[in-house]
Amino acid sequence: MSRFIGHRHLTAMALMAIGLTACGSEHEGGLSAAKVSARRGMEQNARVLSQQQLEDAVVDAHDLSGVQVEGIGAGTKGVGNGVIHAARRTDTNPSVCAPVSAAVDGASRYTPVGSVQRIAGRKGKSAILTLVSYPSADADRVINELRTALKSCKGYSAGPMKVTCEDVEATSDPSQGDGGVAFRLKLAMQPGEDDLKLPVSVTVIRHGSTLAIYKAAADTPETPANIPGDLVNAQSKVLDAAVHATP
Repeated sequence: MSRFIGHRHLTAMALMAIGLTACGSEHEGGLSAAKVSARRGMEQNARVLSQQQLEDAVVDAHDLSGVQVEGIGAGTKGVGNGVIHAARRTDTNPSVCAPVSAAVDGASRYTPVGSVQRIAGRKGKSAILTLVSYPSADADRVINELRTALKSCKGYSAGPMKVTCEDVEATSDPSQGDGGVAFRLKLAMQPGEDDLKLPVSVTVIRHGSTLAIYKAAADTPETPANIPGDLVNAQSKVLDAAVHATP
């Protein structure tokens, strides 16, 4: 792994990416009727990205100067391709938090067309980046179900490792893409022992039928978990171009 990612930071993020794997409608307030209609027209024309198209849409140095992107997971070619699968609701307790638990892992209860998972960012600022392509209607359902779950989910345990997350809280919706949801929580690294809880931030943005999930973990309990804004903006531009490209 590259030096730009701190060891403790990477360890926490890897636990989230691997340990959890076992396992409301979109706001349009403030938009004119014409803009809403135009946006929906663009969404209807958005193409469903294939596995190869997703891999090609990962941000690189041409999109964000100085960005470094590294593979994780044990998927296709061992670099995080095709690692996301439909998550079972029964893997999360309480089940009302299932959409939140799945989103932390970059997944949902729906079966994707393809997926890519990477660690991406610039020196000192990185996040786990997951791109997931769905059949057209499912991507919107993922966002809606996640938004609804965040209204009542406050904490949960998930997967065979019983990873525990607490203090789940929705934050401001992202402005990029065709809508999205953001939230934060605390990952209990040693529940019941030293009570070590690391802040985690997650942002899920829909681009047509493709979801981009950004996940960052803090180094210490006192440090906020910040998702790099330049990474989100750059990746959003690439995905917008990809899903609206003419075949």
